[in-house]
Amino acid sequence: MLIFFIVFGLEYFKPFTFDWLKFDILFLSFNHFLTKWEFLIFLIGFLFINTRFFYLSFFFITIPILFSNPTFPKNNIPLKIKLISTNIPQDKKWDKNYIPIEIKENFEYIKKAIKQKYDIIVLPESAFPLFLNHYPDLMEKLKLLSKKITIITGALHEKGNRFYNSSYIFENEKVTILDKHILVPFGEYIPFPIFQKEINNLFFDGASDYATSPNFNTFKIKNIPFINAICYEATIKELYKLPPKYIIAQSNMAWFMPSIAPVLQKMLIEYYANKYQKIVFHSLNGYKSYIAKPIIKRGK
Repeated sequence: MLIFFIVFGLEYFKPFTFDWLKFDILFLSFNHFLTKWEFLIFLIGFLFINTRFFYLSFFFITIPILFSNPTFPKNNIPLKIKLISTNIPQDKKWDKNYIPIEIKENFEYIKKAIKQKYDIIVLPESAFPLFLNHYPDLMEKLKLLSKKITIITGALHEKGNRFYNSSYIFENEKVTILDKHILVPFGEYIPFPIFQKEINNLFFDGASDYATSPNFNTFKIKNIPFINAICYEATIKELYKLPPKYIIAQSNMAWFMPSIAPVLQKMLIEYYANKYQKIVFHSLNGYKSYIAKPIIKRGK
C-alpha cells in the first residue's frame, strides 16, 4: 500500500498547493522519464530483494529503465530568446540604495540583446524591484526599446490599492501586465484566514498578502502563444495543462540561497515539461537560467 501511495497518492496530496513530493523526478537526473506505471513496476522490484525470488527484483527494476531510453529532440524554438541570469543576494535585492544599480544593469542587458539580434529578452522575477507602474519614465524607456526587442520582466504592480507580483511584457511600444495567479504559501500569503492579520503583524511587519489574478495567464508574441509562470507557478501541474506549448518562467531564487531549492525547482519543471510536452524558458536570479524541454521516448 505504501508503494501505491508513493506512486499515485502523492499526486493528490497538495497541502496549501505545495506539490513538490514526486520521487520519480529523480530519474530525470539520468535522462529518463518514467510514467507512473513504469515507476510502480520499478518500486515493486525492491519487494523481491530479500526473498528467494530476488532475481525478479533485477527484472522489475531494469525493465522500466530499458524501455524508457530517451531521444533528444531538436531545440524547437520559434523565436530567438535571450534568458538573463542574475546573481543579486536577497539582502541587496530590495535595498533602496542598490535598486538604481539593478535598473542600470537591466537596461544594459536589454541593449546588449538588441545588438545580438534577439527577438525576446526575459529578465527574472522582480528584476525591477519596485512598483514599475508607478514609474512612468521607466515605463516609457522600456516601451521605446520594445520597438527593437520584446521585453519580459518581473516587477511589482499596484492596482486599486492591491499589490501584485507581476510580469510586464513590452512589445512594439505597448505594455501588458500579467499578475501572478498562484502565490507561495507563507511567503506571499498566509493560508490561515483566521490568523492572517496576526501572522503578518508578527513576521512581516504588518504587510498585506499579495493579490492574485483569477487565472493563469497566456499571451502571444508574434502570433505565437505562451503561458506565463512566476517562480512557484512553474511547478504547478495545472499550468502545464493549458494549450500553449511554450512557457515563459521567471524566478527569484535568492530567497532560498544557499539551499537545494533551485535544483528541486528545476527537476520539477523538467518533470512537467516531459509529462505535458512543453518547452520552458526560465530566467532566474540566484541560479543559472535554462531551457527545460521534453525527453521524447523512442517510438513516440
